[in-house]
Amino acid sequence: MNKKNKEVRVRFAPSPTGYLHIGSARTAFFNWLYARKTGGKFILRIEDTDIARHQEETIDIILNSLKWLGLNWDEGSESEGEFGPYRQSLRLEIYKKYADGLIEDKKAYRCFCSPELLKREREEKAFKYDRKCLRLSQKDNEDNLRSGKPYAIRFLVPENEVINFNDTVYGNITINTSNIEDFIIIRSNGLPTYNYSAAIDDALMEITHVIRGEDHLSNTPKQILIYRALGFDMPNFTHLPMILGHDGQKLSKRHGSISVEKYIEEGFLKEAILNYLALLGWAYDEKTTIFSIDEMIEKFELDSINKKPAKFDYEKLLWINGYYIRNMDDSVLEKLLETQLKKYLASRETGDLESSPENPEQKIARITPLIKERIKTLKESMDLIGPFFIKVVYSDQSKNYFKNKDIDALRILNTVYDILNSVDDRFSAKETEENLRLVSKDFDLNLRKIAEVTRIAIWNSPISPPLFETMEILGKELTLKRIKDYIKIISQS
Repeated sequence: MNKKNKEVRVRFAPSPTGYLHIGSARTAFFNWLYARKTGGKFILRIEDTDIARHQEETIDIILNSLKWLGLNWDEGSESEGEFGPYRQSLRLEIYKKYADGLIEDKKAYRCFCSPELLKREREEKAFKYDRKCLRLSQKDNEDNLRSGKPYAIRFLVPENEVINFNDTVYGNITINTSNIEDFIIIRSNGLPTYNYSAAIDDALMEITHVIRGEDHLSNTPKQILIYRALGFDMPNFTHLPMILGHDGQKLSKRHGSISVEKYIEEGFLKEAILNYLALLGWAYDEKTTIFSIDEMIEKFELDSINKKPAKFDYEKLLWINGYYIRNMDDSVLEKLLETQLKKYLASRETGDLESSPENPEQKIARITPLIKERIKTLKESMDLIGPFFIKVVYSDQSKNYFKNKDIDALRILNTVYDILNSVDDRFSAKETEENLRLVSKDFDLNLRKIAEVTRIAIWNSPISPPLFETMEILGKELTLKRIKDYIKIISQS
């Protein structure tokens, strides 16, 4: 089969050393997009042979984050189950077999130098391995093996050979092998090094396009040497630009959240995260910001990726998330808010809860239209939803809010209390508005002033969802209770 006509096969190959970083999520997404664009396969491989940095518990976190984003993979390892990823730690015999073949073909050799010796030599001088173990006689090799002396396996880098490859983003790249030392492919503990295992797996898994971060660009020449030595086809390479913080520095925690898990916790929507990830290094045109998944699949092209580093803009992500919330069906948003509310209420003490006969789900359905235009994240929504379910504890700021204002808050609230107490138990928004307008007229004050006083009393804040609808949802009994509590506070100050 002609290489150009092969099915596209791409892979995402994270190391389980932490959470799913936003940069790694972008890499996974671009691979997934290209597979879906071309009708190819998206393969997931866990590169878990770096035992010094390995954190087994993070594998499930990474997998769950990918599933939450909807980045479903198409191929799994038999030993891990149909939907499990490949794991390099279960493929050690494969790497050993090819390493033994390279030794037999004199393209690799055993290195008996201790890590301590190599470290000392590197510290003493600018060091390129001097191939001392390549020069060992057959007898010395056999004696070392017979005595059980530990060894690594080094790849024998061809002398003065040109490596040339084309990268979709960075163009034609050429390097001479004189700049590459004989690198280790199998460590003395029997585990493969990254460049070796990645090249073996990419070849055996028939990966046609390697799409990964720009930080791997320097690894590519060594991997090409492995492909050549073993007679493997070389994949196409696409290295994605770095993601920087707003200040132009490498993206880190000081720029805000950088893991997908944290964004889930903060109440971001997967559609917004994916939309924003697509804009980090790729653009369909100069003006389009919002893309549906189907539109991204349709428009995505590898040659549209920009080599200029992408800047992570948290405020833009917030705006995009708010856009998706505003344009979401109320019924869908209600379910998300219900889930968020359950987490919120579970985190509070029982004594904090406001007793309410009404089903929380029913209340959320009434609250959702009031706050939909006001929130940018689901977690942020709790600032506007929480007071419907949590007892109000007046802050010092609220207690003293009217002290230096030219308004008789106490007299206004007593009047509001009396007039609302006379409203029937349906306590509709229309009725409460009509009655507060009467108070406004009696005091010859703008309705906004009357609403401000009332809002502080029932909400402990000058900002709330629309006041009259809020009072209707709170109900007559709770509204009057809060007004009475606040009257007591300011009458004592």
